[in-house]
Amino acid sequence: MEHLTGRTFLRYLSLLALMIVISWVAIPRLFNLAFPRQPGPKFDRQVRTSYIKVLEKDKPDIVIMGDSTMRYGVDPELLSELTDKKVTSIDVPGSASAFWYLVIKNNLVLAKHHPEAIIIVFRETMLTAPGYRVQGGYLVRMDEYAAQQEPVLLERAYLNQMGTVEKLAEQYFPLYSARSQIRKDIESQIRYTVPDWLFDCDQQCTEDNISSVFTTQNLEPGQLRDAVASAERYLYTSTQVDFEHQVNRSFLPEMIRLTKEQGIQLIVIRMKSETKGSGNSDPSGIRQYIADLAGYLDENDVVFLDYGRDPRFGGEYFKDAIHLTTQGEVLFTHAIAEGLNEVLK
Repeated sequence: MEHLTGRTFLRYLSLLALMIVISWVAIPRLFNLAFPRQPGPKFDRQVRTSYIKVLEKDKPDIVIMGDSTMRYGVDPELLSELTDKKVTSIDVPGSASAFWYLVIKNNLVLAKHHPEAIIIVFRETMLTAPGYRVQGGYLVRMDEYAAQQEPVLLERAYLNQMGTVEKLAEQYFPLYSARSQIRKDIESQIRYTVPDWLFDCDQQCTEDNISSVFTTQNLEPGQLRDAVASAERYLYTSTQVDFEHQVNRSFLPEMIRLTKEQGIQLIVIRMKSETKGSGNSDPSGIRQYIADLAGYLDENDVVFLDYGRDPRFGGEYFKDAIHLTTQGEVLFTHAIAEGLNEVLK
């Protein structure tokens, strides 16, 4: 029995070795990859300049940036009325500091028209979390605004988040390095080939049906809130709330440098979140983090408007853990307009 088990294990090892050798030859050819390779993602040569065109066309006084919480938390038209400043909004759902850095570096500071101020609306530790929202679909979006050579992005968003073994696997092990492409091909076969074969439903038909079924409106509210809160927990880990450890590894110093060189006032605005706790309490470590952040921003002439503990924004103004209701949007827009009118006199 032991002899048979040993032979079976040897066969398994032989088969595994054969598969690895085959993958070593086939995968680089299939996905046009060269090995050894630089760990981390590869970016193409094209850089979208859509926001340069927006600035040249609209010539705003203020550009305000953020993710979906800003889209549903700030009314740019109302903000423009309240501040008497022309406001352009760059609200990209799922965006975070890496994306904002790329937009500033490869679009906003390159435009002929420079706004008076660039505002970033953020939550908790997002400004110093370079590895937040940089993989999967987020990577595809960032590639649109990334140049082919982005050493700062590569180092801070990817390489600094990888261990030694992972870097070696990306450099020398094709099966691991091409995992995203392999997964994408498998998912594509499952998602599109089967429906087309069984139901004569092509790719567009499949996408339309998926979109109509898996919408926010069809999700159970409690499950949606829990899913959002779960995704946000990354921002509250012990590493992320250590400001001194994170700040020079983040994109914040670069965003400050880029805007300062062009004479643009950088303003950062902290939104309130219901992700952890309730009322005016702060999650563990956040209060010290915000104090350290405030000191750093003040030293670098960055305006900081903090509404993270503002008692005006109770739970009734949130439709989930991080997104404001319509009433909350109006209230928050008025609040930041008051703050901006003080600093942009």
